[in-house]
Amino acid sequence: MRNRFQYHRGYHLSVGGLTLILTLSLLGCDNLLEVELPGATTAEALDDPGFATLLTTSVQGEFECAYSSFIWGTSHLGGEIIGGFVEAGGAEWLQRNVTPASSDYVGSGCGGTGVYAPMATARALADDVIGRLRAWTDQEVAGRGELLAKANLYAGFNYVIFGDAMCTAAFDNGPELQPAAMFELARDRFSEATSASDAQIRNAAYVGLARANLSLGDNQAALSAAEQVSRGFSYDVTRSSANNARRNIIYLNNNQNRRISVDPHYWDVTWMGVPDPRVDVTNTGGKTTDGVTDLWLQTKYGSDSSPYRLASHVEAQLIIAEVAGGPRAVDIINELHDAAGIPPFEGGSEAEIRAQVIEERRREFFLEGRRFGDLRRYGGFDEWTKGTHPFTPITYGGNECMPLPNVERFNNPSLSG
Repeated sequence: MRNRFQYHRGYHLSVGGLTLILTLSLLGCDNLLEVELPGATTAEALDDPGFATLLTTSVQGEFECAYSSFIWGTSHLGGEIIGGFVEAGGAEWLQRNVTPASSDYVGSGCGGTGVYAPMATARALADDVIGRLRAWTDQEVAGRGELLAKANLYAGFNYVIFGDAMCTAAFDNGPELQPAAMFELARDRFSEATSASDAQIRNAAYVGLARANLSLGDNQAALSAAEQVSRGFSYDVTRSSANNARRNIIYLNNNQNRRISVDPHYWDVTWMGVPDPRVDVTNTGGKTTDGVTDLWLQTKYGSDSSPYRLASHVEAQLIIAEVAGGPRAVDIINELHDAAGIPPFEGGSEAEIRAQVIEERRREFFLEGRRFGDLRRYGGFDEWTKGTHPFTPITYGGNECMPLPNVERFNNPSLSG
């Protein structure tokens, strides 16, 4: 049984420290995480199979925090939102200039505007819990197979967001990995999660599996997985107004605190002159908190408890469209256009159809955490994210991936030796 795992800042956190993570992930989390912890939880108790359900719930809670942070960072770097604040904290997002030493990116945790720390914490916890569940038996843990499937699902999505975001990464004091290796780890976790009897977990795992295989260039495997996803399926990352770590970070900073605005590339998005409701934004006529940036508000999320869409039949269909191309892709695009109430796509060459699939992804997944990874796969950073801030003298740094933090490199003997 493993009783230690690598923490997000290159340190090692003992099982006693895991108790703290579990406690924090369960505070103020509404129905999803309404679980009472004992007043004191010992390291020995965490090796108790009676904690299996609690541990798996905590995997979900930590991932949901990490995904919110991931959306914050990648929405800036992917050119969906622009910063409109004057505080020094978080300046790397305002400047689209994340470095290995950027303090907010590296160190700020849940409830702040950091990205790496929540992602790494969630990843480490998921793999730790998978190891515990594998060591226990079906006799010790009722429903162990379903708990394993759920933990593997969130571990898979943890590795997907690492692959989408990071230039390189290292896990558990291991070697430096390229994104392809992260997607391979995601594929392995999703493959295990597809055994779930719970239809929601199983469908989400097939979406994740299709996504990982697409990123690996295994188009036929991506197609096969995407075709398993049930029509109408959708799986969310939950949000809540209970505390900052649980709030919808886009709504909080755009609609409520007015610290960020929608990037001009997403103003007045239409199709054949008809507004596309998938990118419905509003010009307030006012300014963000910096006093100079025009304030445009997103309307996808209506409150700070609005969930993010993590996996869906829609995403599976767009993966099918990308792989299959031709008339099948045109039909899928037009089903999405019908749902949005906009005119149909007339089709064209294979290159034109593929370009339209990418454009559909830009619109469909606005502020859902896909755009940065898409730009890495398909290209377009120069057009969509670089240059200068439209209202201030800031010249964007133009990150095309997030760097491995110095603190991870210096504290990992495989990298610093």
